[in-house]
Amino acid sequence: MHLMLYTLSLLMLAIVLAPSAYAQTTHEILIPSGAADPNNSRFWYDVSTGTATGEITIFTGDQVRWNNADTEPHTITSVTPSGEEDGIFDSGNIGIAGGYSVQFDKVGDFHYYCVPHPWMTGVIHVVQNPGSVKTLDHIALGQGPDGQGFTIKYILDATLDGMVQIDPDSDTLTFIIQDHTNAGKITLVLPHGLILDPGAVLVDGVMTDFTADTNERGTALMIPLEQGAREIVVTGSNVIPEFGFMAPLVLVVGVISVLLLTRSKIPASLLTRG
Repeated sequence: MHLMLYTLSLLMLAIVLAPSAYAQTTHEILIPSGAADPNNSRFWYDVSTGTATGEITIFTGDQVRWNNADTEPHTITSVTPSGEEDGIFDSGNIGIAGGYSVQFDKVGDFHYYCVPHPWMTGVIHVVQNPGSVKTLDHIALGQGPDGQGFTIKYILDATLDGMVQIDPDSDTLTFIIQDHTNAGKITLVLPHGLILDPGAVLVDGVMTDFTADTNERGTALMIPLEQGAREIVVTGSNVIPEFGFMAPLVLVVGVISVLLLTRSKIPASLLTRG
């Protein structure tokens, strides 16, 4: 559960900081000074996050590099979850100021330890890169802070139809996946003004478990997908009508158009009679 929430937070951060696309990344783990001492408070240091657990979550295709800042050599040796060496990767001795890199192309959990210092253990969680960050603009046109609707951000290896179906009677948003997807999941970031308290998700008509995270920007939903999934329906406690305050205006314009059309069909002689 903690891993899922960590991954979702990672995706939310990526949406905010890198809205164009994901790129392959190198993650640096430092072996700090004193790591060879079993009584040390930390044996690893994740340079990007500051965590010292030796546990990190990355995307497929990403690379992890361990750099030795200790005064003793260390190894990065892969093991099974129960601790037996499995031969997937092995750095051999990494000397002072040396380093070792591994690129992870498969989804899974990859455990490792240091041979001369077996209390130094860690794990790399590799999850599938879900695709690039995309947007749907002008959703619920006529609503939103400027009347131009809302923007929905999502992460997927396929494209969503720009016409999101909004049903205020059932309080649902319906999304259609235009292309074939292999991602295994989609992350949707839904603005608070568009939908409140999203609490149920159906994928192709089947109720689906999902993970949600809410912050000031909206609610992010991480929704599992089967390959080839097509329709996603999100239900909340309330949704905003599609056209908002523009609906009455559209109605008025329609009525005026009908009156003008009707008037044009009346013979001029009738219009000028006293």
